[in-house]
Amino acid sequence: MNPIIEQLVIQKMNQITPAELYQYARQYSIPVTKQQAENVAMRVQNKNINVFQPAGQKQLRLILDEEIGPELAESLQKQFEQLAKGF
Repeated sequence: MNPIIEQLVIQKMNQITPAELYQYARQYSIPVTKQQAENVAMRVQNKNINVFQPAGQKQLRLILDEEIGPELAESLQKQFEQLAKGF
């Protein structure tokens, strides 16, 4: 993975607002509530989670499992893996 893209993704996750996360979810037809988006955003902000590394993936997956449920979290993980393969 390109280190510049990795850094941009990490930076965006550190700064994402609940409204932005909810808008992205709607844009990509991810069925989450505003409250769920707020909870996820608050838990990932300023955490420097590197989703391109196994430890970061595990950390994010635990957050998503708790906030949106394991089935949707697994679906998002698979989508992310497909997206990451494209880079």
